[in-house]
Amino acid sequence: MKIAVLINNAGVQGPTLKHTAQGFEQTFGVNHLGCFAFTALLLPKLMETPGSRIVVTSSGQHKGAKIDWEDLNAQRDYKWLPRYGASKLANLLFVFELDQRLRAAGAPVTAVACHPGLVGTNLARGSLWGNIAMTLIGLIFAKPAMGAWGALHAATGPITPGGYYGPTGFSGLRGPSGEGVPSEEARNPQFAERLWDVSVKMTGIDPGLPPVNRPS
Repeated sequence: MKIAVLINNAGVQGPTLKHTAQGFEQTFGVNHLGCFAFTALLLPKLMETPGSRIVVTSSGQHKGAKIDWEDLNAQRDYKWLPRYGASKLANLLFVFELDQRLRAAGAPVTAVACHPGLVGTNLARGSLWGNIAMTLIGLIFAKPAMGAWGALHAATGPITPGGYYGPTGFSGLRGPSGEGVPSEEARNPQFAERLWDVSVKMTGIDPGLPPVNRPS
């Protein structure tokens, strides 16, 4: 079986601290570590299909987010919206590093990121205010079908390797898909390499791509 496109779209957020079966803080564990591990495990199959793509769904909430490198499992503090933003920043750092390593290795695979804009989904449901917010967002901004445009663009349309695609209207919240501009932090090579190393250590899974030679 060949794989032409892998779209990593799993995502969670919520006001209550929860953990995955492996003991990771759930937001970081599902949104980033699961994506990292799943991609690493499927990478050999993707390599068999020249021109294949890896798409990772991020979010506009990555802008302004910070990763707490000393508390990735939220043992000291848990604020759910900052944690979600940090996980989406991790998605972009992962794509940045993955793209660099794939190109350095001459691999026939392209890594790219996308975002849905502001979409009414089940992501933040589970509380009264979450249900109300998602319903209003769906009415005012975009429904899930529209939110998929960025992922479809990244998976099948003309792209720049390592690019970031999603709605281009209304400050990136809705509208036709195009290439966006991620935050400066999401393109920090030191952060990207650090996240890669941390992810390998936490998951115990190594994608097998050597590090990129960067000027010191």
